[in-house]
Amino acid sequence: PLGRVVGGTLYPGLMVTSGLIWKALHLLSIPVDIREVCVQLAPAFSGLTALATYFFAKEVGKEGSREGTGLWAALFIAIAPGYISRSVAGSYDNEAIAIFILMSTFFFWLKTVKTGSVMWAGVTALFYYYMVAAWGASCRPSSLALSSHRQMGAPPLTPTP
Repeated sequence: PLGRVVGGTLYPGLMVTSGLIWKALHLLSIPVDIREVCVQLAPAFSGLTALATYFFAKEVGKEGSREGTGLWAALFIAIAPGYISRSVAGSYDNEAIAIFILMSTFFFWLKTVKTGSVMWAGVTALFYYYMVAAWGASCRPSSLALSSHRQMGAPPLTPTP
């Protein structure tokens, strides 16, 4: 009878993503129903997740074996049963896009740390915002990133007087 607190449990990223894809397809004169976009969203993003995982692992891998590291990581995410169950056609849930956004955010964060580029930092911030808007469990990767930032010997993220 009282329902749930919508403001704290509804994340608009999934719906905005579906709407933008639908709008882009219509701008390209591809007439699809929004339901078709929603049904095929998870399988499409699972392919993008494998690609994002490849680039992330390639960035992490040792010199000389970067491509192999990326390919193995993409293979493992592609056959992970937990991820397959969240990326079947018709599975319209936040996890359908969240893992792709998570892997992309980690990849861009790593690029930022390695290069020190403001451009990569901006892209990281955009993907981080997208991840927070689309996924309720985004607080866990945030804690991991802050923890690893500190373990790498970086100074605390507090302003100095």
